Amino acid sequence: MYNSRVFCIMLTLTFAIGMVFNAAEAVDQISLSTSNNIYYSGDYVVIFGAVNTIFENMPLTIQIYYKSNLVDVAQVIVAQDGTFVKSFNAVGQQWKEEGTYTIRVQYTSTQIAETTFEFFSQVIDKSSAVFPVQIPNSGTFDVGYTIRGGDVTGIDMNLDRYSLLVETTMNSNGNLILKLPKESFDAQSDGENNTFIILISKENNEPEDFVQVEYEEIATSSDYRTIRIPLEEGDKWVEVIGTYVIPEFGSIVIIILVVAVSSAIIISKSRFSVRYN
Repeated sequence: MYNSRVFCIMLTLTFAIGMVFNAAEAVDQISLSTSNNIYYSGDYVVIFGAVNTIFENMPLTIQIYYKSNLVDVAQVIVAQDGTFVKSFNAVGQQWKEEGTYTIRVQYTSTQIAETTFEFFSQVIDKSSAVFPVQIPNSGTFDVGYTIRGGDVTGIDMNLDRYSLLVETTMNSNGNLILKLPKESFDAQSDGENNTFIILISKENNEPEDFVQVEYEEIATSSDYRTIRIPLEEGDKWVEVIGTYVIPEFGSIVIIILVVAVSSAIIISKSRFSVRYN
């Protein structure tokens, strides 16, 4: 009888401790986001998010790091609905290194969240746009890009190689950032993200003229993969090789398809009328 009581007490304590830990895990959550994945010198880095539980008069600390170096820090008050927002102006001596910056947000000793963004120095010859890529005999899809040190003059699709061929004019060393829509163009293996193959040529658009280079994937979501490719002065061709392209029906193809279906229906009705009249 005594052993049964001890067992029940221990079981109750174990259950209670588990509930406490589960509650603590629910409390110790911070959602964290930024207004953009990429910022340039002079931009405002907008950081926002929310906490599950609010502690009165307790500020939330936001720190921005480049590697192990503290770039900026601020304390903000959490709103009554649990949300917070803070903007940092990316100017000054601390904002001089290009690359990946880490945001670290802490509310309590156990409530900590981190995210990253890319930062680049502002240059005169920087341009951003969306380029419509033509899929042969099918349609188009948009590729967003930002280039530093030159211009993008064209982006073409090679279905045989599952690749994008980007034509550039590079007046100085820089980089090319491509925002690739996963629905239309991607590199995957067994349903998981795989690496792209990046080839660059300074002269002709011939296979023997290309050399493979490294790239950096700076942002990934369910819809897009954003990659940064370093370029040198004089680089002309950039080929991004993936594993598949999903064609979309173009407007002309759709019109032809609609006309064909409509014609088939009309002919069918005519035959029906002739047969039974």
